[in-house]
Amino acid sequence: MDVKAAQSREIEADIARLETGIRQLKVQYDMFFAGSLKLPPREMHASLAKLVKKHMNTSMTQYAQRFHFNALVSRYNSLSELWGKTVRTMEEGGRRTPVNLSRAEREQLVAQCRVSDPRRDDETMRELYKCYVEARRRSGKAQKSPTYDKFVRGVAGHADRLRKNSGCVEIELRLVVRDDKVQLKARPH
Repeated sequence: MDVKAAQSREIEADIARLETGIRQLKVQYDMFFAGSLKLPPREMHASLAKLVKKHMNTSMTQYAQRFHFNALVSRYNSLSELWGKTVRTMEEGGRRTPVNLSRAEREQLVAQCRVSDPRRDDETMRELYKCYVEARRRSGKAQKSPTYDKFVRGVAGHADRLRKNSGCVEIELRLVVRDDKVQLKARPH
């Protein structure tokens, strides 16, 4: 019984690692497509692929574990396909990001992500905050950036209002620079 319990705990830990890894990888690819990163996150992508392969044929005794794992693998596969197509398009000389040309002339996308609750999605918010601070530094803003906690509180307040007004579950956050001003835009998703 102890062996099965230990195996079940290992599977649960790997599922949690996979879920977190997919979120982090999505943020990294969003940053790459926005131009914040020079290279796509290939190492992180490979480590997640290895984790998926490890448990593809593992017999999971708990139905909930198998269901959760399969849902994550499905999400990972669909995102991988999307990322692959986008990278190929970029390599073939296509657009870096699918934005309206008139808007592209006025604003530059720095980072983009989706969150359901900014207070609980710490990893995504920390990555977004780093991009925000860096974009402010590059734009020459001498003012002091808000602290991470104040940044999250502001985003969370706005997200709460958007969710209340639109009934959505997730909020899409876009960090853009327009006329040397760094702006964080949110919309229901």
